[in-house]
Amino acid sequence: MNAGDWKRWYADERRSLGEARVSALLDRAPVIPLPPGGALVFPHAKLAVCGSQVAAVAKALIEARVEEVVALGVLHGGRASDAELVRAAKAGDPAARARMRRLHGPGADGDEGYWAEEFSLDNFKALLEIAAKRSGRRAPRVVERYPLLSGSGPGSLHGLDDLRPLLARGAALVATTDPVHHGHGYRTPAVRILDDKAPSTPRLVLEGVSRAFESLARREYHDFLRECDEQQSDFRDTGPAMASLLEGAILSRIAELCLVDYSDVLAAPRPTWVAAALATFERDR
Repeated sequence: MNAGDWKRWYADERRSLGEARVSALLDRAPVIPLPPGGALVFPHAKLAVCGSQVAAVAKALIEARVEEVVALGVLHGGRASDAELVRAAKAGDPAARARMRRLHGPGADGDEGYWAEEFSLDNFKALLEIAAKRSGRRAPRVVERYPLLSGSGPGSLHGLDDLRPLLARGAALVATTDPVHHGHGYRTPAVRILDDKAPSTPRLVLEGVSRAFESLARREYHDFLRECDEQQSDFRDTGPAMASLLEGAILSRIAELCLVDYSDVLAAPRPTWVAAALATFERDR
C-alpha cells in the first residue's frame, strides 16, 4: 500500500467509527499536560485501538488554549507519482536528495506538494477539530510539516529555521510516529519475530522504544538512527527535526504504549503489528 492507499484506509476507518465514537476517544484519553518548551508525540495507527493516545494530545492542546501548533508528520513516500524520486533520494542520489531533503508541507518555502497524499496527521487534525468543537473553542492553526532525510544533521534541513519564530511566540510542538513496525508483514527476520500476544513482548518493545527516545533526547542521532533501523521506526526523519527545534537539555517519557495488529490490513500472517506510543519530550530542569 502506498501513502494514498493508507490515507483512504484511515479516512474509511474514521467514517466507519462515526463522529460519536471518535469523539468518545476524548473521554477515554489519558491526561497528559503540554510541556512548556517541549513536545508531545502521538501515533498514527488504527484509531480503534490507539485513538485515545491521539485524543490525549488534541485535548491537551485545546485545554492549553494555544493558538498555533507546529505538527511534524511522517512523509510515507510522497505521492504515488513521486515514488521513484523518493526512493532515489533515500538511496543517496545527489540531485534527488537536493530536491527532497527539506521540510515539506502546506506553505513551506519551495514546497512542491509531495505531502498531498500523506495521512500521518489526518487522525490528529480530525480529533483536534472535534476537541475544539466540544469545548466551544476555536481549534489552533495547524502548521503541518513533513521532514525528509533529516539524518544525523537535522539542523541543516531547509525550512526548519522558519519554524523557530513560531515556537518562540508560543506555538506548541507535536510530532507523530509509529516507532516499531514488526512481523511477517514488515519482513522481520523469522528468528527475531516477537508474538504480540506473548506477555513479555510489550515490555521488550517498551525497552527498545525507550532506548531510542532517550538517544533522541540526548541528540545522539547516530545511535537513534541505528535504533530506528533495528525497530523499523518511521521516526527517523521527524524525530531529529523535533529534537533540533527544542532548546537545551531534554528528557523523554513514554506515558503509554500498545501494540496494534495489522495482519488484517496487510493480509499478512500473524504476528504483524506496529507499536503506538504517547510520549513527552520536555526540558530537563
